[in-house]
Amino acid sequence: MVATAPTTTGTAGSPPRAAGLRVGVVAVAAVSVAIVAVALLLPAWPAGEDMGSTHYMGLLAANQPWNLLLFMAVPVILAETIAVSELAILFRRPVSPIVAGVNRYAGLVAGFYFLGVLVYLMKHAVIPLTTTGGWRGWADVVAVGFYLLGIVPLFGMTLLETRVVGAGWDDHRRLKVHATLVGLFLVVAHIAMIAGMLDPAVVGWDPSHLMDDGSQMEGMTH
Repeated sequence: MVATAPTTTGTAGSPPRAAGLRVGVVAVAAVSVAIVAVALLLPAWPAGEDMGSTHYMGLLAANQPWNLLLFMAVPVILAETIAVSELAILFRRPVSPIVAGVNRYAGLVAGFYFLGVLVYLMKHAVIPLTTTGGWRGWADVVAVGFYLLGIVPLFGMTLLETRVVGAGWDDHRRLKVHATLVGLFLVVAHIAMIAGMLDPAVVGWDPSHLMDDGSQMEGMTH
């Protein structure tokens, strides 16, 4: 009988893969820390005239067109770019490298971008509104809460693209998870839109604390 050496198939790539994972984790952590630091240092932008709407709508309506672009257009365009490019990847073979590149880099950027949005709004909106009792009923909370929940699918896509998550997955599985995360973002974003468009007074909020000029009384600003 001829002795055979033990096979090493499936293990030779493990050390490089582990090293690549460590590099990815460090890179993601470094970029995330930098983004959080910048977001914390940014001053609060002027809120504009308070018309008594949800804070979600107030945020998008103020400082036109910049708030609308930064807080709504950019993340939604990134998510829809990912969705459309994934349809092209699914239905076209061979996959265009341009389409694959757009899909990957949009997914990479989306999570980091929205991390900055999350930190900024937590500092200048969510925490002040919570500590001062400034929320305008459940619709206001749902609108802002579901908007900020967008960090879960968007940052999840960033973790996929940097291979921090799913480093050992094949392309088909990664694409399925990626598409699921895009769908989840669109769901939470649309729930935020619907709740944000509601008049808070319709769902029980009492607008009597607003002054005649539409501004909030002391202790209710954010």
